[in-house]
Amino acid sequence: MFFLGVNLPDNKVVSIALTSIFGVGRTTGSRICNQLLIHPQCRLKDLPEDKVTQLSTLLNGMTIETELRKQIADNISKMVQIGCYRGLRHKAGLPVHGQRTRTNGQTAKKLNKSRLSIGE
Repeated sequence: MFFLGVNLPDNKVVSIALTSIFGVGRTTGSRICNQLLIHPQCRLKDLPEDKVTQLSTLLNGMTIETELRKQIADNISKMVQIGCYRGLRHKAGLPVHGQRTRTNGQTAKKLNKSRLSIGE
């Protein structure tokens, strides 16, 4: 099922299928199902049309997918611009949250290098 620009797997349970959307995890998916009174074991292909419309209106009110990605990128660029410690770590391509760098900084260096090249 193609939903809000994301292809959701039809054969999965609704709360698990919603995790394919960036910004919706397992907890948020379960809360959405509880709020819309969707049975926990209901599959996406068995969902009635009225529940699908309720689901789309609920998800339209949330910050997900491209909006969330843009918000995260804006927050990182703001930190880099003001020159705070986390911004400097992002700019240098080093781990941001206090991880050790003597032996284990290589993964963060690789990831942040690719992020910086995309942002520039």
